[in-house]
Amino acid sequence: MKKLFLALFVAIAVSATAGKPVLKFTNESFKIVQFTDVHWNTADKNKLKNDSTLAVIRAVLDAEKPDLVIFTGDVVVSKGVLQGWDDLLVPIEERKLPFAVTFGNHDTETDLPKEQILQHLMKNPYNLTTDAGKGVDGVGNCVLPILDSTGKAPAWDLFLLDSHAYTNDSTVGYYDWVKRSQIDWYVDQSNKIKAKAGKVVPALAFFHIPVPEYEYVRLLPTTPGNKTEKVCSPLLNSGLFFAFVQQKDVKATFAGHDHNNDFVATLAGIRLCYGRKTGFASYGSLERGGRVIVIKQDGEMDTYVRTATGVYLP
Repeated sequence: MKKLFLALFVAIAVSATAGKPVLKFTNESFKIVQFTDVHWNTADKNKLKNDSTLAVIRAVLDAEKPDLVIFTGDVVVSKGVLQGWDDLLVPIEERKLPFAVTFGNHDTETDLPKEQILQHLMKNPYNLTTDAGKGVDGVGNCVLPILDSTGKAPAWDLFLLDSHAYTNDSTVGYYDWVKRSQIDWYVDQSNKIKAKAGKVVPALAFFHIPVPEYEYVRLLPTTPGNKTEKVCSPLLNSGLFFAFVQQKDVKATFAGHDHNNDFVATLAGIRLCYGRKTGFASYGSLERGGRVIVIKQDGEMDTYVRTATGVYLP
C-alpha cells in the first residue's frame, strides 16, 4: 500500500507540473514576496483574524506586485486544512501569481498529512511546489529555476526545504532538523546545475525552522532588525549551512518560525534572513507583513520588509 501511495503521489506530481507558470526575468529585476507564519485557523472564532490576514496579504501584493510568492511554513494550522488553503490562496489566484510552499512544524497539526496537502496544492494552476520524491526526507523539497531574460538558462535557483517539526526525543532537543538525505539532494542538484551551466548559478534557500547559525548572528551587536526572541532552532546542527558555504551558490536563506524576529545578518558571505510574520491568529508583537526579495540578473540581491503601512529595513 505504501508503494502504491508513493507511486500515485509521483504520478500526481508529474501531471500537475504540466502547463505551470515559468519563472523568468522580464527586466533586470525579479521580485519575490515571502509570507510566513500565517497561522490560518478555520474555526469560526478566527474569522476576523483571517480577514485581517487577507487584508495584509492583499496590501503587500498590491504595493509590491511580485513575480512569485513563497509561504515559509505554519500556514494553515487547523482542521479543514484544504478549505483553509483554498480561502488563503484567493488573493494569489485573483492576481494570477505563481506561488510555492515550504511546510512548518504547525502544518503537521491539521487533519491531513503534508503529502495530501501538497497533492491538493499541486492541483492549483499557480502552484510551483513539487517533491524530490523517494529517498529524500520530508515533503515539498524542490528547486525552482528562474530563467534569464532570454528564457534559455537559469539566472537564479530557489531551493525549498522541509525543516520538519519535532524530534519526539528530548535527549536531542525539541525541534527537528533538515536531514542528511535532503542535504545530499541539495548538493547533488547544485552540482548538476553548476555542470550544466558551466558556472555557479546564484541561489536562495527557503525553510521554516532556522538553522542554529541564526542564533550566532542574532547575538552580534551589528545585526540590524528585530531580534528580541531567542532563535528556536534545532539543538543539533545537521550541516545544512556548511553545505551552502561549500557549494558557493546560496547567497541568502529565508526562514520564519520565530514571530518577533525579522533580522538580516551575514555569515560566511551568506545572508541569514527572517521573514516578517504575516498572520494574526498567534503570538507576535511586530506589525504583520511580508519580506520582499529583489534579485538581479547580475547576481545581486536586496531585501526589505513591507507591511500595510510602509517599508522597513533590513
